Amino acid sequence: MLNLFNAYKAEGKIAQAVLVGQNLFNRNPQNHEVFVAYFDYLCALAGSLPSTADRQSFANQASVALAFFSESAELDEGLVEAISGYRQHLSVIINDLAVSEQSARNAALATAQAQNNDSLKKLIQLKDALHRAASQEQFDNALLAIGEADGRIEKDALTDAQSKVYDALTKEHTDLISEKMRELEFKKNTAYNRQAADAFTKAFKQFRANEGKYKNQTQLFSLASSTLFAYDPARLFNETLIYYNHVYSYIFGKLDDDGKLALTRFSIECERKLR
Repeated sequence: MLNLFNAYKAEGKIAQAVLVGQNLFNRNPQNHEVFVAYFDYLCALAGSLPSTADRQSFANQASVALAFFSESAELDEGLVEAISGYRQHLSVIINDLAVSEQSARNAALATAQAQNNDSLKKLIQLKDALHRAASQEQFDNALLAIGEADGRIEKDALTDAQSKVYDALTKEHTDLISEKMRELEFKKNTAYNRQAADAFTKAFKQFRANEGKYKNQTQLFSLASSTLFAYDPARLFNETLIYYNHVYSYIFGKLDDDGKLALTRFSIECERKLR
């Protein structure tokens, strides 16, 4: 089987060579020649493969094999000295592996911190975009971009300085978002009130132009439902409500009793515009 092991090694068939070597060693744990062939191969893999995880796995297997051989072999002075050499050799490989792993972690951390810098700069730029947002669409787009930039930040990799910047930006964004939401809501309500005032003016002018026409309840409903009662009083400013009451009172005062009752019912039943 040692020949088969060597053949797989020569062909670069790592999985097969390790399988045969492990099987051969497990059957002959005290055989020095078998151990050396298997151990040296594991050490070679642990010291040369590109994958850190694979190198660590083979280093662990080499460590297990060395411990098993040390317990199983019939020891003499020469073999004890040889085992000590094997341990030193494996220790060098493990130390090199630890250095490589630390170097890889340092490089990954440096990359993450550089990417975090880019994301923080993007968040600073987006704060300005958020501040400039003049419509709901622009506001929503800015929020989406902020969420994407924030999602790219690796929180665990933030330096102390980056953490301070990130925390400050988070607070600034939160405050600015609240302020911008109030601003946009006010703009929306202002536009809503302008529309309402225009509608009330239309009702006033049309009613005054032909008061007799609106003694007909169908005509009265057509006018009132599209103007007076088309807007939600809860969203109207005080000034708009004052004007509404003026128009309503004028029209109400010109109607007969049946018209007054009809207008009251219309005010209850008409569907309001929400926007």
